[in-house]
Parts: sequence; C-alpha cells; structure tokens
Amino acid sequence: MMKSMLRIAPGRVPFAWRKLVTAGVIAACAPAVTASYPASAAVEQLQSIHWSLETNGAGKDGSEVQLTVDSRWGANSRSTWSNSRGIEELQGLSRAQLMGPTQPVRFSLVKEAGRLDCGGTAGSGRGSGACGFTPDVGFATFLDARRIGRPDLHQAYALTMSGVGRDLIDALANGGFATPTVDELTSMGIQGVTPDYVLALAGLGYHLSGQDLVAFKIHGVKPEEIREYASIGAALQRISPEELIGLRIHGVKPSYVREMAAIDPGLRNLSADDLVSMAIHGVSPSLVRAYVQFDGRSPSSEDLVSMAIHGVTADYVEQFASLGYRNLSADDFVTLSIHGVTPDYVRRLQQSGMTRISADQLVRLRLAGFEPR
Repeated sequence: MMKSMLRIAPGRVPFAWRKLVTAGVIAACAPAVTASYPASAAVEQLQSIHWSLETNGAGKDGSEVQLTVDSRWGANSRSTWSNSRGIEELQGLSRAQLMGPTQPVRFSLVKEAGRLDCGGTAGSGRGSGACGFTPDVGFATFLDARRIGRPDLHQAYALTMSGVGRDLIDALANGGFATPTVDELTSMGIQGVTPDYVLALAGLGYHLSGQDLVAFKIHGVKPEEIREYASIGAALQRISPEELIGLRIHGVKPSYVREMAAIDPGLRNLSADDLVSMAIHGVSPSLVRAYVQFDGRSPSSEDLVSMAIHGVTADYVEQFASLGYRNLSADDFVTLSIHGVTPDYVRRLQQSGMTRISADQLVRLRLAGFEPR
C-alpha cells in the first residue's frame, strides 16, 4: 500500500515529499545522532539516508545539480526530496570532481536546522552515496523559545531539507502572523514562502495562519495582484483570504476586472464573489461589450451570469441588434435563447413580411411551432 503527498517547491524543478508505507523495509545502519531530542523521536528512528545527483541546467557544466536525498525511517516509511541546487551548496564537492573521472567524494549540505554529511563517489556528471544527519540544537532551542516547539528528529530533518531559517520565523513574528507549528514551517519551506512574501502580505493587512500562507503560495496569490485589485474599485479593497484563493483558482486576474470596468464603469463595484461566479460561467468581456453597446444598459453580474448560462453570446446580441432588436433586457435575451428563438428564425420571419414583432411575440410564435414560409 502506498500513501503519497506531492508538494511543489520554489525554483526550476519539482520538490517531492512522499511517504511510502511498505512491508519489510530492509534496515541499514544509521549514523549516530548525539543531540538530545524529545522522546517522540523514537517513534520513527532514522535508518538510512542515500543521495544521488546529476548535472542540471542548460549547460550541464556542473555548476548546477539535481540532488535527490532518500531517507528511511522506522520500519515502514520513507521520504524523498529532490530539487535543483548550485554546486556551491554542496560544501566540499567541486565542479572538477563532479565532471572528472569517478572518484571518492565527501560534501556537506548545511542549513540552519541541521546538516547532512555525505560520502560516496562522483564523476562524469553523476554521483551517489550515503549521508548522516545532524540536527542543529541551537535552532531547536530557538524554535522552542519562540513557542513553536522543539522539533523531533524527523521534523528537524524536514526543516533542514525544506530550508527553513530564522529569517522566515522572524518575519512571521514581525508581521503579526499566527505562531506556526513545526510542520507548518516545513510546508512553508516546501512551497517557497519567503520572508519578503510574508512581510509584503503583512503590509497589505493580511496576518494569516500558517495553513493560509501555504494555501496562498500553492494557489499563487501575489501581493502585487492584491494591490491591483484594490486599485480597481472599493469592493475589492479588502478581499478575504478565501476570496483571494477563489479568484486564483478560477483564473480571475486583475486584467479581466480592468477590462470589464473599462467597458462599463458600473462593473468597478463587482465583488470577488461576483467575479468568481462570472468566471465560472464563462462571462466574457465580448458579451459585456456587445450588451452595453447595443442595448445601452449597465448589466449586473446576475444578468451577465444568467445570459452566459443560457447560451447568450456576444454574436447572439450583435445579430439581434442588426435585426433591429436593441434595448432588450438580459431577461429578454435569456427567454429568447431558452425557447430557441435564433437570429436566423427572426430573419426568416422578417423576410416573410413579419416585421416589428416584439420579443414576447417571437417567443409565443416559437412556442406555437410557427414556421415562416
């Protein structure tokens, strides 16, 4: 049986974090960890860490590598982290060693939460071997002092691999955010929540939970877009976190809102909920433009959604206008569309001499099954 979780890390390549639950994992000797950690660390003991790498990047000259680190914990779990790193992050491993003939190598990956000390072989742009992990006691003490909690061994490892440092924790505190859990910090690191991102959101009045911050990053909520929304209209000057995520999920960009507002100033006051509903039902700027141009009305979001749901398009509005039907309401268009009154049907009526027929009369003729000769 396999359980998996996928996260996307910042940068150029995916960052995978997954637990594989298997039967009978072969145990290997793990390096000794001398730091003192909570008793909960004994639940999942670190059994082995293996690494592999190969050159990455456009030139594949050894300046950038794809490093994959696979660890096994206890009797039934495994985590794999893989991302692109500059060779300089792997302290002790040079480009010459990586690109030259295969030879023994040693290097360290050092982060604030802990360090990996690795050995193995590398050459011809590839390498592999085993690592030991040492958590940083000072960082654990720092987290404990900030009331975040003291990480167990597995959490310290995850914090190290996700690259979480003191600057992010300081930014959260200075920005007035809720105190995160250790696991939330790991998720922030995986998703690329940076101190600058945290402080930019705080400056806009968003003091979020750790889960909200992670959700913002996953869905691509950007501080600059929040500012753009606010500049369009009063209704968008304080969008809730849930609404911001909804706007992103449904592809409502500030440019879409600006285009709508340029067609009709009344649409500057649309709420985030209005905009999401319009996007879900496919309300296009071309429909709004045709309705405003040929019918001279300022539509509501409900009108626009209703027309889009019932198949009223910009072309439908324009063709009716060319047949002399201007100033029709949104309800008129919806009723005409529901009952199958097409521009072609109206055109054939007019060609048979039936002109100046109201929208209601068109519907009644259609319901009665009347066909022009």
